[in-house]
Amino acid sequence: MYRKQSKRLFLIILLFFNLSFSQNMKKADSLLHILETRSLSKKEQAKTLRLIAFFHTDLNAALLSAKQSLEIATEIGDPIFQAEALEEISHLERRLGNNSQSFDASLEALQIYELEGLKERQAASYNQIASNYMVDKDYHLAIDYLKKATVIYTNSNELINQASTILNLGEAYRLEGHLDSAVTSFQETLKLNDLIKNDLIEGYSLGNLGMVYSAQNNLASAKENLDKAIIILAKLGDSYSTSIYLAELGEVYAKETAWTLAEEKYQEALAMAKQAGLKEQIRDFSAMLSGFYEKQQQYSQALQYQKLFQIYQDSLVNKENIQKIEQLKSGYEIDKRESEIGLLNRINSNQRYAVVLLITGILLVLFFVYLLYSGNKKIKKVNSILSHQKDMITKREQEKALLLRELNHRVKNNLQMISSLLNLQSNELTGLAAKDAIVSGKYRVEALSLVHRKLYQEGVDTRIFIKEYIEELVLGLFHGYGAKFKPEFNIDNISIHIDMAIPLALIINELITNALKYAYNDINHPILKIIIAQKTKGHLRIQVLDNGVGFETIEGEKSNSFGIKLIRSLVEQLEGTIKKTTSNGTHWELNVNVA
Repeated sequence: MYRKQSKRLFLIILLFFNLSFSQNMKKADSLLHILETRSLSKKEQAKTLRLIAFFHTDLNAALLSAKQSLEIATEIGDPIFQAEALEEISHLERRLGNNSQSFDASLEALQIYELEGLKERQAASYNQIASNYMVDKDYHLAIDYLKKATVIYTNSNELINQASTILNLGEAYRLEGHLDSAVTSFQETLKLNDLIKNDLIEGYSLGNLGMVYSAQNNLASAKENLDKAIIILAKLGDSYSTSIYLAELGEVYAKETAWTLAEEKYQEALAMAKQAGLKEQIRDFSAMLSGFYEKQQQYSQALQYQKLFQIYQDSLVNKENIQKIEQLKSGYEIDKRESEIGLLNRINSNQRYAVVLLITGILLVLFFVYLLYSGNKKIKKVNSILSHQKDMITKREQEKALLLRELNHRVKNNLQMISSLLNLQSNELTGLAAKDAIVSGKYRVEALSLVHRKLYQEGVDTRIFIKEYIEELVLGLFHGYGAKFKPEFNIDNISIHIDMAIPLALIINELITNALKYAYNDINHPILKIIIAQKTKGHLRIQVLDNGVGFETIEGEKSNSFGIKLIRSLVEQLEGTIKKTTSNGTHWELNVNVA
């Protein structure tokens, strides 16, 4: 089981990996400012957009910039700029999981470099294509392209590119199972690095060499190389690679039956992966620990880590499914357009039947006139029946209204019971995260309960007035969290349907809860404003403003938290938009459709 896991934790080292850590948003913002404020030539625009794509931290925004660079380069007829933009597109598409599109862009760039006779650029494209093949686990073809790149860099005496390519080659050999060739490649990389003095190259080479020695059961050499790699990469802050080599070191100790050291390295790898937010590594290290404790017959701990493995496995599978759904949706749109074209062709071919259809229509109209004439005779008879039925319907509507009123009352009582149970359960919990989750759930349930209480109090209508409802909801949260100040309200007194009121209430609940929990640490005069105005019929503008410490500095509030995901999902349900600004506090602005 351990060996299976470690083989899945391979590294794909890009040709220019030494630059990947320098990408940051400040450089991208600076370049965007230049693009927007200066009058640049087409060539300068293409180059600036390509650099923005390289430094931008948002992959989708980066991909858009790279494609714009390619469009401009094509427009001005500059093949080198086209190829450079294609290389960046390939890199971004691969990181987004679109390996097929990445592969196509790499091949197109390679063709341009071959036509231009640029050998070193060809070698860079060979590396890109090799990376595509490694993602697809076609290591044999990856090795072929890496060998081509190695020959070019060796002849041009490009030592750092030569070393990184041979390092990739060794990794491909390792994954293919050619361990002796992998050892030779990693040792050659280390020898080249004696001239280059690059810590990253040394760290990766030692770490991967240690993994090969582990596979060959040369455990003493494996430990020596893995220890050196961990020291180097930890200093560089490379948590991803360091955690992988720590886990592999745990594997080596497990083979030596040094169980205490093995457990220590596994736990250290898992802790590092958690701190860096490496979901795949958390999943894999949890599986290793589960198997380790199971082998030690410590079944309680084995079960604990098996549960952690399952949580992250489900999360990653769900992420993959979402990507597949998006790809299917894109394919569906293409098929839909092709179907529309086919439909237009069929319409053109069927125009000769228009006259026949017209005559048929006239006959049908005459037939319907006859049916109306005969039906009119029956109307008087039916009217008397309808009058009697109307009386019966009125009586049933009254009964239905009474039942609906009772239903809302019972739903309200059930939700209040659930809220009470959650409150009791939160008092039993000592862990802060678990207790916060229960308390958050309680307030979400109370937001739903308040809707049904309003309906029960105000009658059977399925619409409620949001001014009184939101004010009561917010004041309840202030009381629940023990807030010592009063909120400020400016809410139009309009009514909305219960189907719109529930998601709107949950959004307000999440924003207010977030502010009360985190925003006012060390704030002497806290302020919270809730503004809801009707822009046009059926469209609301909602603002929640505080003078707290700012959303980005709130400890524990992450962009991928359940509360944030819930807010975004509910805003999407209301066909709306949400925007956050942080200046002297946090300002949330939502525009939603409640028609």
